[in-house]
Amino acid sequence: MVIRLVELNISGKPPEMMERLLKAAALEPVPDTVVFPELCTTGYVLDEIPGLAHTMEELEKLPPAGLAAELGIWMVAGTYPVLTPRGIVNMLPVYDPGGRLVYSTSKVHLFRQMGEDRVFVPGSCGGVFDYHGTKAAGMVCYDLRFPELARRLVLSGAEVIFVPAQWPKGRRKVFRALLRARAAEAQIFVVGCNLGGKHLGVAFEGGGAVVDPSGRMLRGISVAEGVRDFRVDLSKVREFRKFMNCLEDRRPKEYL
Repeated sequence: MVIRLVELNISGKPPEMMERLLKAAALEPVPDTVVFPELCTTGYVLDEIPGLAHTMEELEKLPPAGLAAELGIWMVAGTYPVLTPRGIVNMLPVYDPGGRLVYSTSKVHLFRQMGEDRVFVPGSCGGVFDYHGTKAAGMVCYDLRFPELARRLVLSGAEVIFVPAQWPKGRRKVFRALLRARAAEAQIFVVGCNLGGKHLGVAFEGGGAVVDPSGRMLRGISVAEGVRDFRVDLSKVREFRKFMNCLEDRRPKEYL
C-alpha cells in the first residue's frame, strides 16, 4: 500500500487552503492513504480560531470526506478546531474509502509555550480504528513527546500511528527521533506529517517521515513539491515481532 504525506505551507483562507490540499491528495498515481498536517487549513492563528471552529456535524461532511469517497481512499485529514461542550479541541478526523467519518481523536497535550491553552482545551484519546486488516490510531504533534499515550494505543492493538504535526524545522531532528522511538519501542509503523513552508514567522518546511517497525525511516518518492509517497507493507509488524517483541517482555508491575 502507498501512504502519501501532503506537507504544504499555509496560504490563503481555509477554503482556498483546503482546495490546495485536496488537489495534492488526488495527484496521480492515487495513493491508498493520504495524510495532512496539524491545523492544515488555518495554522495557529489563535485569535481567529474561535470563529473558524467546526461543529461535529460539520466535521462529518468536510471536503476530505467527499474526496475519500470519490477516489476510494483513506483520508487522515490533518486536524481542525472543533467546538465541543467543553470548549474548542484540536481534532483529527479519519475518513474511510466510503467517505465515512470512522475515527476522531483530539490533541491530548497542549503546548503552552505557544499559547495553545488560551484557545484550546485538552482533548481526549480516541483509541484505535480498523485499518487495512489491522488497527491504527492517531496522535497530534506535541502528543508525540508522551510515550504513555503511544503505549496505550499500542496495547489497544494499534500497529500504525498517524501524527499530524506543526514541528519547527529547527527541532526536526527531535521530531524524527521521537517518531523513530515510538516505532522501535513497540515494533509498529509511525507516520508523521508536518506543515510545509513558513507560518507566522516560523520555518516548518515539511520533513515528516514514515518509520517502520525497526525504527528505520522509509525512503519516499516525490510526487510534487511538498508531496511524497511511501510504500508500506503492514505485514512487517508481525514479521518483525517474530524476531523481537518488546511487548511480550513488558513487566507492568515494575512500572508503578
